[in-house]
Amino acid sequence: MEPEIDISNEEQIEIQNAEGIDTPKVATTRKKETPCGSLYYAPIVDESLLPVVGKNYGTLEECEKMYRLYAFHACFDIRKSTQKTTKSGLVKQKYYLCNRGGVPMQVNFDTLQSSKKPIRKSNMECTGCRARVKFDWVYGTNTFILSDFQEHHNHELLPQEYRHLSKAERQMKYAEQLFVYHSSVSNIGPTKAYEVYSNMKGSEKNVHGTVTDFRNWRRDLNVFINASDSQMLVNKMEERKKYVPGFSFEYKLEKSQLHSIFWADEVAKCDYKEFSDIISFDATYRTDMYNMKFVPFTGIDNHHRCVTVAARLIRDETAESYTWLLTCFMKTFGKEPNMIVIDQDKSMAIAIKAIFKTIQEAIPTIEDEVEKDFKNRLNKLVWNMYIEPNIFKERWEKLMQDFSLKNDSWFKHMFDIRSTWIPAYFIDTEMFGLMRTTSRSESENDFFSNFTRSAANLLTFMDGFESAMLKQRSKQESLDAQTIKKNPKLLTQLKIEKHALKVYTHAIFAIVQKEIYEALYSCLLDKMDKEEETEIYVVKEEKEKTKEGSNEEKQFFHYKPLILEPEKNIYMYFITAKTDQWYVHVDTIYDMVFCVDTVFGVLKNKNIEEIPEKYIMGRWRRDIIPPELRSRRNRYGNENIVVQDSVNEITSVVYDCVGLVGSDEKMLKVVLEKLKLLKKEVEAQVPKPSKNKDDIIGNMIGVSKPSIIEIQNPPVGNYKGCANDKRLMSGKEKAIKESKKRKFTCGKCGCDDHNQRTCDKKKKAKEQAETSEI
Repeated sequence: MEPEIDISNEEQIEIQNAEGIDTPKVATTRKKETPCGSLYYAPIVDESLLPVVGKNYGTLEECEKMYRLYAFHACFDIRKSTQKTTKSGLVKQKYYLCNRGGVPMQVNFDTLQSSKKPIRKSNMECTGCRARVKFDWVYGTNTFILSDFQEHHNHELLPQEYRHLSKAERQMKYAEQLFVYHSSVSNIGPTKAYEVYSNMKGSEKNVHGTVTDFRNWRRDLNVFINASDSQMLVNKMEERKKYVPGFSFEYKLEKSQLHSIFWADEVAKCDYKEFSDIISFDATYRTDMYNMKFVPFTGIDNHHRCVTVAARLIRDETAESYTWLLTCFMKTFGKEPNMIVIDQDKSMAIAIKAIFKTIQEAIPTIEDEVEKDFKNRLNKLVWNMYIEPNIFKERWEKLMQDFSLKNDSWFKHMFDIRSTWIPAYFIDTEMFGLMRTTSRSESENDFFSNFTRSAANLLTFMDGFESAMLKQRSKQESLDAQTIKKNPKLLTQLKIEKHALKVYTHAIFAIVQKEIYEALYSCLLDKMDKEEETEIYVVKEEKEKTKEGSNEEKQFFHYKPLILEPEKNIYMYFITAKTDQWYVHVDTIYDMVFCVDTVFGVLKNKNIEEIPEKYIMGRWRRDIIPPELRSRRNRYGNENIVVQDSVNEITSVVYDCVGLVGSDEKMLKVVLEKLKLLKKEVEAQVPKPSKNKDDIIGNMIGVSKPSIIEIQNPPVGNYKGCANDKRLMSGKEKAIKESKKRKFTCGKCGCDDHNQRTCDKKKKAKEQAETSEI
């Protein structure tokens, strides 16, 4: 055994510094032992923070503030305790205790009594700690003096490094609560929100509350809404309808339960006014906890992107529900769209025919799940926009014959309703080529799924929908701004191309620019004749050959040229011009549509520098939607917009100050002290906000909890086409289920597969008795 060596404190410090070991930290508590062997702890704090018995600490709030400050530095939590009052109700004595004071709850449990529910395991915090203060009222004033102060604790106190985990420090501030709410609106869960907020603050120590507190606050939000979900949503939307200009809202009840809602704001109405030539709508699922179906109405804006013009939640997908929906639609917009694209939903088709009188019939999408060769041939036939209906009929019959599908009931039905989904039958409808399937609606449904979730209540869903609309409209604003401040590269020196750039958005200009380019390098004026006031031009155009089976076509302007030289892939068009009227003449009336590049070729030879105004469709103009309307927000009322802008500006100024100071420690302290002084001034001038949780949440979500609930939440519904919860059971599962049933034996024979009433032995005995009587 090695001999012990005495080392002085100075030598110990030198050794620790040489080895890179930190010196022990100063203790924050004094631990003492009673003669009976019990331990007690006294916190070590600055003398100026120690409560002094007999000192007047002012009002009761100031007394509590003093003791909380002492407890913060001593690393323990406090709570309010008993009080005595006068006959008039004035407090004359008040106690504040260590939060670990009191007697632990006694739990009695017997495992032999299996009927009782087991008590869950939990940690005990109460230790019977006697640390406390007592304040007595000074008669004739509103001040209190400290009459009793117990300093010692019978439990170990938290180290200062763990002080952020104390109950007092875990109380979430309004900033954390608001962050959890905004995260839920953005479809971010509380756990992820806590991680993001911790990273923003630099560490979990700088966050008031743990991940469990964030989850509990999210739970409190849901509990606050709970049974009054539908009532609060209707109240909120009615309030918005009252104060937000141009906002429309309708709802339907069945047996006092919310059945359907429809809404559209001023921006959506303006979008519909300009882009109502073709609209698609389709129901999507799993957007809320009641399984209500979300039905957005989708159009195409001047940037060739999806735009939502209205929305609705419905409980079921019956013809009656869709009829109510379209009735609200007509009441809000007052104008039918030129065409509606839907899927093969019979309820939708019935409602459309009942409400819309002049609209082109709906276009169901075809779902082809057949062989590859058949699918290719079917696609070429179905989506060919350059054939007449009689030619389509001949080719369809040939296709059915080649694949032996003449007797197939589904294809027979699709052929019978061909006028509602074959493009050849819509050639006379304006802008019919913009949308041929519900893929736009499917894309919008996927977009909205990023802002909603199946477990959301109706208020949370509506907040998510508004977030989605803010993002969609923000992108439209960005595209409008880019159209103004950025110019694409011109491909020609023609002035008509520069004019197109001034008129169209970038997305549409790219298509028109391609036509102008082809007019310059691919179109050749062959000859020109004149008959009275009409000029006739013959234009040749050389087209690039496309790969076999490709689906290349012009997106907005469809034509069928006469083939002049098939081997050279050269086409010829007859252009007539009478004053400012330009037409393309081909072989049938179905092909008399606007052919862009060939007409641009004639305009080039006529030295026309601008596109004629009557041929510029307003829906593609860059200035169709006013900028001031784009920036409107329907989430806030007019007053709330001002408040929200002020809050954002204050936050921005504070962050700017921090950014200017940077890492200058002295200046940071100066800024901090000034902010603290400003906070004191604000606290002195502004009444204290309510600490009631319901008031905080109501102010946060923009609607208070109703005292009377007249509109009940809808029941949880099923999706159309979905089976019930009962699944088919296997033979093994059936046998196991049957074995668990209580067995009843027959009183006659003792068998367990029947009872006494159905026993064969009893029947035979009865039959023998009847025969013997005979």
